[in-house]
Amino acid sequence: MDNILIKYLSERVQKEQDQTQYEPGPVITISRQYGCYASEIARLLSDRLNVIAQERKCKYRWQWIAKEILDKAAKELDTTPDKIAHIFAANERSFLEDMALAFSVKQYARDPKIKKLISKIVRDYAEQGHVIIVGRAGCVLAKHITKALHVRLIAADEFRINRIKTRFELDERGAVERIKEFTNARKTFMKFFNGDKPEAEMFDLVLNRSKLSTEEIVETIAGVAQIRGLI
Repeated sequence: MDNILIKYLSERVQKEQDQTQYEPGPVITISRQYGCYASEIARLLSDRLNVIAQERKCKYRWQWIAKEILDKAAKELDTTPDKIAHIFAANERSFLEDMALAFSVKQYARDPKIKKLISKIVRDYAEQGHVIIVGRAGCVLAKHITKALHVRLIAADEFRINRIKTRFELDERGAVERIKEFTNARKTFMKFFNGDKPEAEMFDLVLNRSKLSTEEIVETIAGVAQIRGLI
């Protein structure tokens, strides 16, 4: 009996020590104004961080994610991405629409359930570490992680308007309206997770895409990540 008790206490102490030693992350989140596309920066940044990790003979590899969050949420809900994409566009369903779909769609998930699952998926990715999360309220959902760097990309209106005009073949008025629409949608989406807290509290680093080249932004983030001990 004594041996069994000693073994139990020993295993429990070891488990508690393991849990204490566990530290989630590291994670880098990239938020951006609409028109400040971040996928290229995230891809190049992950490549840069992996070069540094390889030089240091680290076994881990950095990855970057964006649409994977939507895909994974849809898979876990046994539905298709287009059925839950309205959450990322900040278009919550009305009560009547929600009830109608609940009775007419075989695999239907209500908005609160979708948001809860998105939160869990983003947090899981962030806590597993060595990941760059583009958008998806990552700066809020990973704020509990000490080994984290939260980046915000901004740019002058002219820069963003020209980007949108080129990408969507719009005139200036159409580009301005699109920026306004998506900016409001993203603000609403962030309120799902962060309420009305000031944006300035969310970010460690704010970089201007209309002033800095892609390479300069990548090197700046990588440099700060090293200083902060994320690599």
